[in-house]
Amino acid sequence: MTQTTGRRSVEEHQALIGEALQAATATRAVECVAVGEAEAVGRVVAAEVTAPGPLPRHDDSQMDGYAVRAADVAAARAEDDGDGDGLVRLPCDGVVPAGSSPAPLPPGTCRAIMTGAVVPDGADLVLPVEKTVAGGFVGAAQLHAAVGQDVIFTGLTPQDVAVGRFIRRAGDDVAAGETVLAVGQVLTPARLGLAAACGAPQVQVFARLRALVLTAGDELRAPGEELAPGQIHDANAPLAAAWLREAGCAVTIAAASTDDVARFAAALDAKLAATAPQLVVTSGGISAGAFEVVREVLSGRGVRFAPVAQQPGGPQGVGMLSGGPGRSGVAVVCLPGNPVSTAVSLETLLREPLTAVDPACPAPRRIRARLRQSCSSPSGLRQHRRVRLAAAPDETGVVDVELVGGPGSHLLGHLARAEALLQLTEDDVDVPAGAVREALLLPGTAAPDPPAGRTAPR
Repeated sequence: MTQTTGRRSVEEHQALIGEALQAATATRAVECVAVGEAEAVGRVVAAEVTAPGPLPRHDDSQMDGYAVRAADVAAARAEDDGDGDGLVRLPCDGVVPAGSSPAPLPPGTCRAIMTGAVVPDGADLVLPVEKTVAGGFVGAAQLHAAVGQDVIFTGLTPQDVAVGRFIRRAGDDVAAGETVLAVGQVLTPARLGLAAACGAPQVQVFARLRALVLTAGDELRAPGEELAPGQIHDANAPLAAAWLREAGCAVTIAAASTDDVARFAAALDAKLAATAPQLVVTSGGISAGAFEVVREVLSGRGVRFAPVAQQPGGPQGVGMLSGGPGRSGVAVVCLPGNPVSTAVSLETLLREPLTAVDPACPAPRRIRARLRQSCSSPSGLRQHRRVRLAAAPDETGVVDVELVGGPGSHLLGHLARAEALLQLTEDDVDVPAGAVREALLLPGTAAPDPPAGRTAPR
């Protein structure tokens, strides 16, 4: 692999970011969230949750139907009057709604039972109501009024009358004492539902990683502000903040619209003191120009700046700042100021190390992509081209992609229309149509459908 002299590789820079994040997140605060709160989804479990009892708690019915004894069904068949109609008659002795505690089932009877209701002692299978001549239940009042009358079953097969049929045994799902939530797992709706089913009203989770987004530059103004000649709206702060929130962080934005070193340092120190972040992400002010305020301030505080062998997003910085008395250090990731460079750098350099320290951050989603057009790339750089998915995957799982715009780091509109970043290798120069490379799916892009002839997991 060709390496441009004086540049870090993508992997080297990722490792440096990872080291800083590991140090900054070595200790994480723990808090409790209620299982029914929106705030719980996506959080990372900090303390194991075990099942205090089995799930289901009791043997319960999988169907609306009738709890019976298999032996009673067999006996009723044997006592048939010989007309060959195949009907089985058993008197109904009662009704078991969900949530009730039924008495044992007397021999020679059946009992109406609802889905999820406790199977009475003595019953060893459930016959669905669809297997009755009536074919379904009427209202509750009529059902109770029919207690004492015969229920007529029809079309019963050997499978229908097998012992255990349509009974969900206690502990079939989860055994008492089994771990239902493990430390480090991300809380999904299903996991929250499981915790609730086990009776846990809340779950201990790690506090969200606190991130501070700081943009710099005399030319920047907040969206909505009027622009004087030479000024631009700050796209990078909302972009980086949205990316970090999608990655599970609690984010504070601080736009320091200045190229003055003293003012920028003061703004940074004030925000560090006010928000106590574990991660600072800056955008802009780190290139080789004369007004690179981020570089000027942070290079004297332990942040190292060097170009990375990727395009866009070459200029980069990484390091640690003091967290103050009694606090861990603060990881600092400095990104270039062009908006596409900021966005690409977040995906290519920050996502993987952030996922390693915080499972709340979704891992990179990689696909194999076939380029429909030829293109060129500078030798020694890993170029990331914006593409859209042009077809479903083929039988090998490769997806056809089409370029969206050029490689320029200012083309934010092209990035907004893209669905993935095609990664051209450091050895790529002239890339022909049909070349297959790896691509990173961008946030908000659905995973491609499975190849023809295969089905997605259900």
